[in-house]
Amino acid sequence: MTAHDEIRELLSLAAAGALSADEDRRLAVHLRSCSACAAELASWQAIGVELRRILTPQAPAALVVRTIAHAQMRFAEESDRRSERRVLALVIVFSWAFVAVSWPVAQLLGHGWMSLFGLGFEQGWKNFAVFTALCWLGGAAAAIVLANRRQHERRLA
Repeated sequence: MTAHDEIRELLSLAAAGALSADEDRRLAVHLRSCSACAAELASWQAIGVELRRILTPQAPAALVVRTIAHAQMRFAEESDRRSERRVLALVIVFSWAFVAVSWPVAQLLGHGWMSLFGLGFEQGWKNFAVFTALCWLGGAAAAIVLANRRQHERRLA
C-alpha cells in the first residue's frame, strides 16, 4: 500500500474529526500537494454536514418510561434471586453444621460417653441417618417459610 493510499483511507476519518494529531499533520502535508485527495476530503466533509442535519429519531416518552420500569423490575428480580440463593446456601450450611454439632451431643446425652467411640455401629448409623433427615427437613421447612414470607412481602409492595 502506498503512502497515497494510506492517506486516502484517513479522509473519511478526517471529515469526522477522528484523527490523531500525527495523522492530521500527515494529512495536511499531503493535501498541499494532492488536489484529488483535497477534493475527496471536501466531499466527505459535505456528507458529514448533511448527516448532522438529519434529525435523530426520539423514542416516545411513554416507551422510555415503560422500558426503564421494566429494566428496574428485572434488576430487582435478579437481586431477589441472588438473595434467595444466598439464603438457600445459608440454610444448607446451617443444616449441615447443625447435624455435625448436634449429633455428638445427642449421642452423648442419649447413650453416654461410650456411644461416641462407635460401639453399636449398625444402630448408630441408622439413628444418624434419621437425625440427618430430620435436620434437613427442618432446614427445608425454614426455607419454605422464608420463601412464603418473601412472596407475601412482594404482593404487598
